[in-house]
Amino acid sequence: MADISFSGRAYCKILLHAVKYPHCAINGLLLAKQKNKNDGKSVELRIEDAIPLFHICLHVSPMAEIALAMVDQYANSKGLILAGYYLANENINDLSTDKPAHRIADKIAENCGNALLVVVSII
Repeated sequence: MADISFSGRAYCKILLHAVKYPHCAINGLLLAKQKNKNDGKSVELRIEDAIPLFHICLHVSPMAEIALAMVDQYANSKGLILAGYYLANENINDLSTDKPAHRIADKIAENCGNALLVVVSII
């Protein structure tokens, strides 16, 4: 199990992405620093940055694959890991996830065992 925290920068970027496009579903990727705790069993995951992706046609496969590859390279260059996926649905009361979101989160989890799937609520 991981202790998870968000930097102010990451948190604000997620919320600003959702607020900028209140009429659209949005998604993006989460970049983190991961370190083992002293007990050796748990991990501390600090989300340092969020990379907004799409607000129209969220799950277009070629675009999503290219985005994942590019963001992963960017994360590596900054000493971060690709640690999660966030989304906000078109309807602010809808906190559900769909199959494409789970597929992207599963792909991230292949490389990061403590991967996150975050559903954003602006209420």
